[in-house]
Amino acid sequence: MAKYDGVRGQVLLEVEERENELVLIFQDNRFLFVRVENGKLVTESVPE
Repeated sequence: MAKYDGVRGQVLLEVEERENELVLIFQDNRFLFVRVENGKLVTESVPE
């Protein structure tokens, strides 16, 4: 779970629902993209 240490404890400002993904926007201007690919949850964070 170290992959998510950058967003742990950050204030979640907004959640955007797109066609095939959720975008979580945090107070420190980080974005976490969550989508399903081949039946598995896949995440990508910006900045990493």
